[in-house]
Amino acid sequence: MFERNDRYLGIGCVVLGVLAYFSASRWRVMLGADPAGPGGIPKILAAGIAGIGVLLIVGSFLLKKEGKGKPFFTRGELLVTVALTAISVAYILLLPVLGYLIATPLLIASILVTLGRRKPLPVILISVVATLVLFLLFYSLLRVNLPLGFMRTTIDSLGIRL
Repeated sequence: MFERNDRYLGIGCVVLGVLAYFSASRWRVMLGADPAGPGGIPKILAAGIAGIGVLLIVGSFLLKKEGKGKPFFTRGELLVTVALTAISVAYILLLPVLGYLIATPLLIASILVTLGRRKPLPVILISVVATLVLFLLFYSLLRVNLPLGFMRTTIDSLGIRL
């Protein structure tokens, strides 16, 4: 699972995690009732990145003592990881424009196809149902303002109040 070169990736993860943590610690609360503040979630993610870095470093040193190991990623796994990262970046960029109700099923369908689902009917059903369930949960029940993109003007002009 670990290669000797993973220690360099681990060191990079620890440095990135520490920098991100201290950067998030400097964010100030403007308005809010969140006790963790605006840096709460970024601090948790930064600590996770640093923790993964420590695991990589420790694993690479243990491997050095054993003297054997397999590559961390196969070529196919690396391609899937790169594809999923590109899909996620595209989703983040398209979300404000298309809105949650259009961008999210596209995200879910893209992920399913990338991970090997090929039959269109299950992919479409899973994408649409999951999006609607999440929308109802977050937008209606939890009152989270999800981006509606160009659909906001359509919904407002129809007089629909979500």
